[in-house]
Amino acid sequence: MMKHSNYIAVIGDVVGSRISGDRSGLQERLGSGLRDVNAAFDDAIAAEFVLTVGDEFQGLLNTAGTLELILATLRTHAFPAELRFGVGVGPLETALRSQAIGMDGRCFHNARKAIERAAERRTPVEVQADGEKSPFEIYSLLYGVIRSRWTTRQREVVDLSASGLEGREVAEYLSITPSAVSQHLKAAGARKLRAATVEWRTQIERALLEGG
Repeated sequence: MMKHSNYIAVIGDVVGSRISGDRSGLQERLGSGLRDVNAAFDDAIAAEFVLTVGDEFQGLLNTAGTLELILATLRTHAFPAELRFGVGVGPLETALRSQAIGMDGRCFHNARKAIERAAERRTPVEVQADGEKSPFEIYSLLYGVIRSRWTTRQREVVDLSASGLEGREVAEYLSITPSAVSQHLKAAGARKLRAATVEWRTQIERALLEGG
């Protein structure tokens, strides 16, 4: 019997894309973000991120080690539009391809369930694995509440910081002072959110290693 390796499938979509006033610009920014992610995180990517239908995109990872960096990078490219994500852990039941299209398996089925739940609950990200899901749900719900209370500037600063930029780099990018960056991060509760996100990512990696 063929052994099925476990992967992490990520499906992303634009929140409210049908009412976006700049669909072509949004598509260009998403395409740029996907290319940047594929280049920067190639060690973690099993199958490259690609646009699929409309503003939806997907990719396949072999580790959760840089998951939050990948999601934040895509969010910064989509800004000011918001993204939602579904993360699915499980086996791939077809041959692995270089791009995340034309494949099937529980990792993708779980990611689809997760993004549908994110749309229903209006949360930024949901995770679906074959085992216990409550740790993932708690993070998703709390993160959704926290993120919904951020100002547009706080969202921009937090996402840029979460994508791996240093405070001075964020300040330079936004043409604001490093002190302003620190103030935005503090007001958004970014440090505590970061600690929760690290634990969330660790739980996803554990689900991956334990078989979804």
